[in-house]
Amino acid sequence: MRTAMVAAVVAALIIPATAQAAPLAVEDLGTLPGDLRSTAIDINDSGSIAGVSYGAGTSQHAVRWDRFDGIRKLADLGFDSQATAINRDSVISGYAVNSAGQAQAVKWNPSGALVQLVVAGATSSVAYDVNDSGTVAGAATINGVSQAVLWDSIGDATILGAGSAHHVTNAGWAVGYTGTDVVRWNASGVWTVLDTGTVLAVNQLADAGGTAGTNGVLWLRNNTRTQLGVGARPFDINDNGFAVGELSSQAIRWDLFGGGSAVLAPAPSSAAEVNNSGVVAGTVGTAAATWTMAGTRTLLPALPGAARHSVSGLSEVGQVIGVANFANGTYRAVVWR
Repeated sequence: MRTAMVAAVVAALIIPATAQAAPLAVEDLGTLPGDLRSTAIDINDSGSIAGVSYGAGTSQHAVRWDRFDGIRKLADLGFDSQATAINRDSVISGYAVNSAGQAQAVKWNPSGALVQLVVAGATSSVAYDVNDSGTVAGAATINGVSQAVLWDSIGDATILGAGSAHHVTNAGWAVGYTGTDVVRWNASGVWTVLDTGTVLAVNQLADAGGTAGTNGVLWLRNNTRTQLGVGARPFDINDNGFAVGELSSQAIRWDLFGGGSAVLAPAPSSAAEVNNSGVVAGTVGTAAATWTMAGTRTLLPALPGAARHSVSGLSEVGQVIGVANFANGTYRAVVWR
């Protein structure tokens, strides 16, 4: 596995320079007509973005923003809906609420058509992630017990066992929970307990990061466990040996192979995302920011009138998504590209 990782690092060094260029402009993604707020949740390398537009009260609608077509409401079951992830083909996972007030796991095809993801005997369900082949990870409640589920690209469900699957890799590995334990399922569905804790990040190699008690921790697929220290929180891991997050209210990058860490900015700051080129996106104070692999920091342009910004996604080609918050309590999805 280490040989494969080294090869991936070498490959990353020869990617086009454009993949590491800092975004130059901020774009307000807006809301559906009549709605008040929006959030951007995930972005693919084509620049399509999955998110949510919020109306009055608790009303919310899953939406997609395409690079040149603006906002689009995704089909629902007549009530609220939520988008959770988008893959390279613009398939989106999430849930839609039915007339009984129950969440139902769904995916939306690139056309925007809704496909309900069924589990026999389930009263409610939710989809948390979708990989590039269209496999969806989530959970379904059967006889009052949450069961972790994978739905393949044609919608056939495999129940992994009690718990919930929150992430699925392109190779079909899943990471999630059984009770309070963080667990990892391999492509055959065999599960391993990683720790009692919270999972915050998973890469395509099924390495995971999160917290166990008060400590930050990385659970690597080779069954090693790396302690990051009290108060550390790893928010993302790339496939080339780097994790990012925060420690002591400072943005930080950890080197999984070389060991050690690098503080990217003084407090208050946080590193939210890292792509396979080594570009990091996060926040410094109230501003969004990116860092190159060498640690050079660029503060991203502010949306006019916004009081602060957060980062929620980063594509492999360097586009950053997030949220701009305003002093009146409203917020808007934004993209830097």
